[in-house]
Amino acid sequence: MRSKRIEKLIALITKRGYTAPELATNLHYTLRAVRVIIQDLRQEGSVYISAYKKTSANGWSGVYKYGIGVDAEKPIPVSAKARLDKHRERETIEQKEFRLARQRQLNRKIKRDPLIAAFYGSGYSSPED
Repeated sequence: MRSKRIEKLIALITKRGYTAPELATNLHYTLRAVRVIIQDLRQEGSVYISAYKKTSANGWSGVYKYGIGVDAEKPIPVSAKARLDKHRERETIEQKEFRLARQRQLNRKIKRDPLIAAFYGSGYSSPED
């Protein structure tokens, strides 16, 4: 059973490179099974990472190919501040003003209406009450 899985995986990655999640969906295997097979093939030296593909905001997944080759260098992860700076460079003037206004409102203390205070009290209980 396992040799058929390896043969199917090898047949797929000889045509072009695939990431482990792509292989799992194409072959209808679990992601863990695909990773175990790839790990075994990498230890033999018959599979290498040809490139890296962006999978999430700050994550990279290796693109595996069958054959003898040198692994590609993994890209350096981008810090959260760098991503935020890049996002803020693209925002328009209106978006920036709206964001700054929202931040100003977070620091603002809401004043109590005097009429409501007259009906319901000062709003806090003190030991003298």
